[in-house]
Amino acid sequence: MGGDVMNENIAAQVADLLNTQNQLTIQYDAKRVLNHAERYVVRLNDKEEVQGCIEVKRVQWYQGEIDHLSVHPNARCKGLGTALLSEAEARAKELGVRIAQCTIRVGNVESESLFKKNGYTATVTFTNEKNGNQVTVYQKVL
Repeated sequence: MGGDVMNENIAAQVADLLNTQNQLTIQYDAKRVLNHAERYVVRLNDKEEVQGCIEVKRVQWYQGEIDHLSVHPNARCKGLGTALLSEAEARAKELGVRIAQCTIRVGNVESESLFKKNGYTATVTFTNEKNGNQVTVYQKVL
C-alpha cells in the first residue's frame, strides 16, 4: 500500500474486490487480507475506496508469485493494472525474486493481454481440479 497502513475497512474492500473480480476457490475476508497485509499493493481513490490491488509474495529463493491483479470496474482502462503490476514487480525484486510467476484463467483476455504486454511468457496450462478452470502459468525474469 505504499506508506499507508492497511486497516480493517480497506482490507474488507480488498477482499470484496478479490471475490467479485476473480473466480476464486477460497473466498477472502478482511481477516485473511490483514494476516498478509504486507503482501498487498493497493490503490485508493481520494475517498479511501479501493480501486485496485495485487498480491506479491516470495515462494522460493528465486521465485515470486503475483496473485489476483484486480481493478474495480470504475477504474478500468486508466493504466491502473499496469501500474499495479509494475509496483508488484518492484516489490518482488526487493524480496530477492528473480522469476515472477502468476496463473491466469484461460479466457481471461484482459489479464492474459496485460501480462504478455509486460513481458510474461505462457509456460504450461493445466486444470484447477477445485473449480474445473483451465489456468496457464506465466513467468518473467526480473
